[in-house]
Amino acid sequence: MAAVIAIGSSVFSLLIYLPAAEKNVKERDENSPSYKILDHLAPTVFASLLILVGTGIYFLLVNYTAQTGLKPGYYNLFGIKMLFVAGAFFVSMYLTFSLRIQISDLDLNPKNKALVPETLKKMIGLSRMTLALMTIALFLGIWLARF
Repeated sequence: MAAVIAIGSSVFSLLIYLPAAEKNVKERDENSPSYKILDHLAPTVFASLLILVGTGIYFLLVNYTAQTGLKPGYYNLFGIKMLFVAGAFFVSMYLTFSLRIQISDLDLNPKNKALVPETLKKMIGLSRMTLALMTIALFLGIWLARF
């Protein structure tokens, strides 16, 4: 469910909603649709990835003895999947706890108002990168289920 929420909300927000909502928007600011959607998307994706990492570690610990008869190459593919998961997790953490905060506290730091368009552009790009990393990790996980 966490993967469905993370990937589904990202696909809807980044590929369907944002292009339609920003069709006639000339400049992004703290009141633009891109900020409103990214303000909710970043923590949602981060929480979903946190749940995915936690349940993945729990699954590995509980099913440790059942992993003795796996086909060769399983752990190689698993390692590659973990690189994509770690990348998505840390990019999502940066989005949620660094970039999002630069915009959300404009009343406390008015000097950050000039950084809003550039920060939003960076947030959209990194959100798309997180979506790609999560999608690749999901398909690698499906592939691993065949072992």
